[in-house]
Amino acid sequence: MNNLPKFTTVAIALLAVGYGLSGQLGVGQQAAPKESPAQKPAAKQLRTTTPDAAGPESAEAKAVLQQARQRLLSHQSIKAKLVETVATSGRRFTVYGEYVQGRSDDLKLRLKFQVKLGDTEGSMLEVCDGTVLWTQHKIGDETRIFRRDVRQIQQAAADKGKKENLLTVELGFGGLPGLLASIEKSMLFDQHKTDKADGRELVVIEGGWRPALRQRWQGADPNSPLPEHIPSRVRLYFDAETMFPRRILYLRRNAEDAMRPMVSLDFSEVQTDVTIPADAFRFVPPDGVFPDDQTQTYLEQIERRAAGR
Repeated sequence: MNNLPKFTTVAIALLAVGYGLSGQLGVGQQAAPKESPAQKPAAKQLRTTTPDAAGPESAEAKAVLQQARQRLLSHQSIKAKLVETVATSGRRFTVYGEYVQGRSDDLKLRLKFQVKLGDTEGSMLEVCDGTVLWTQHKIGDETRIFRRDVRQIQQAAADKGKKENLLTVELGFGGLPGLLASIEKSMLFDQHKTDKADGRELVVIEGGWRPALRQRWQGADPNSPLPEHIPSRVRLYFDAETMFPRRILYLRRNAEDAMRPMVSLDFSEVQTDVTIPADAFRFVPPDGVFPDDQTQTYLEQIERRAAGR
């Protein structure tokens, strides 16, 4: 429960893994990733505001985001391959993973990523069985595991009158529906269009930080640039038929004044309402690794927030 909104739990976690690898290997600066012709919709680039702040909210874009989230929540299960490309702070790496989600009301989730730079490998695994959320980070031979009792945290929040959907956003255990809820909470969408890519109809929306949040990033000077690690805008590509988010781009203007993705999330091989093995959501910490239980930290933060501190 940070003071600042997360632009994606996945991206932040993978930044940590990737930066750890980059630091070990001395990876130098590389160019930001560009959208390949196969990935990039054929139509012209969307207009962006200057200096990339959100313009008036688009009712159509807002409706698309809400509809997409409701469609995700309606599925009994979701499986998909995921590729994430990160290019920020002079580092660039691509991560490959798999996303598995159970019913939205049981909080079951499995998300696994692998990244390799040189001879060093890293990974991030998140598993929630509906009660406990486990997060495992591995960089080389080092393994760290974090544990959160999500049901206990949910109950404590409910006792203090905190809405469950907002708690899900802040904890980041809501999977893709939670990610879209986080984006909707943090971003104001001012652009909406339809497009085509690989023969499929797409709905594309784009937006920037809500004014109060942008001001928090910038501080007292409204003309100051956002911190280097913070994107200025987000662009989402939805399959027009299924409303599944096929691509999410976190954008920032580069030195050449061109908008480029800092983080891209690409989903493929999407399957919905398929049978998921029960052990997919089971996690047992490896021998010799002692989990860092963060449950109490979250409970204390709920208490402080309820007390207005």
